[in-house]
Amino acid sequence: MNLAQGVFDHGPPAQVLAALAGVGAGAEHQYAPSAGHPVLRAALAGRYGPLDADTEVTVCAGATEAYYSTMAALIRPGDEVIVVEPAYEQYAPVITGFGGIVRPVRLTGPGDRLDAAVLAAVTSPATRVIVVNSPWNPFGRCLDDLEWQAVVELAESRGVVVVSDETYEHLVLDGRPHRGVLERVADPELRVKISSASKTLAVTGWRVGWALAGPALTRRIRAAHQFVTFCPAAPLQLAVARVLDSPDFDDLMASTVTALSEQVTGFVHTLTSLGIPTRVPEAGFYVLADVGQDATAWCERMLLDHGVAGLPLSVFYSHPVPEAASMVRFALCKQPNTLTEASRRLQARLGTGAPA
Repeated sequence: MNLAQGVFDHGPPAQVLAALAGVGAGAEHQYAPSAGHPVLRAALAGRYGPLDADTEVTVCAGATEAYYSTMAALIRPGDEVIVVEPAYEQYAPVITGFGGIVRPVRLTGPGDRLDAAVLAAVTSPATRVIVVNSPWNPFGRCLDDLEWQAVVELAESRGVVVVSDETYEHLVLDGRPHRGVLERVADPELRVKISSASKTLAVTGWRVGWALAGPALTRRIRAAHQFVTFCPAAPLQLAVARVLDSPDFDDLMASTVTALSEQVTGFVHTLTSLGIPTRVPEAGFYVLADVGQDATAWCERMLLDHGVAGLPLSVFYSHPVPEAASMVRFALCKQPNTLTEASRRLQARLGTGAPA
């Protein structure tokens, strides 16, 4: 039972498959412009607008490539980048690969908050970028208004570019509307919104993502992107555009969130009933559980002895954080029967009172 990776063990919704089936059989299967198929760029500009589809939208091979091309556009050797941890494992290696220096800000639990004083302590004249993730993997929450205020102040006072990974933006479970970097940072040349279809539509294998930024910054991102992948698969871009433009898109997201919320709440209840403190996330499909012992050893035993894979929270930090040493992340973007069987195995092991 692979609850370690944020990858679905099922296909996308019927509406998404129908959009793919309706793409056509002609030139749609040839190269699209490197910046992205005009139909998808128009769909993204309309959904996130006001944006100019020709100058502010770049379609990439997933959010990861969008991030890579953005860093290539922004970083020169010796530049410093603030990374708010726990952080997706790709962030730091890309920065250091371009000769940048990572300045981590480490929060130890979902209840911790980012503030101006913490950011000021790691900011220097060499600081060029801050990378944030909201909704946040693995914390399962969104940056709040005060946290965004601290980030915006840094951007406006120091000219630091805010790169915001918003891959889980449509999976907010508590009903609040998502407000990301486009709504928070006024200057389009000081912000990059990165997102994708992967987690929204359960199509992690399609590799269709995007970077939204001001015209000058977009030109630089595209200059890198065209020599990385040139363009993602054109038919998949068109299918994503069909879904985004559909009048049923909001209903699709609402039903997705409802089903996901039920699965997450049920699994949290199972862990809590077994004496493992777990909180229901605000967003996304990850839950953090405190197993009360070294999380790496616990995960190894559960995987080898009982076939349930979780992921230690420690892998999301650049250096050990004692407060996070007992935390395990479970990814719940799975079929209901997968989670039922995983729950049964955990109950069989932990419900006996035997040490894990």
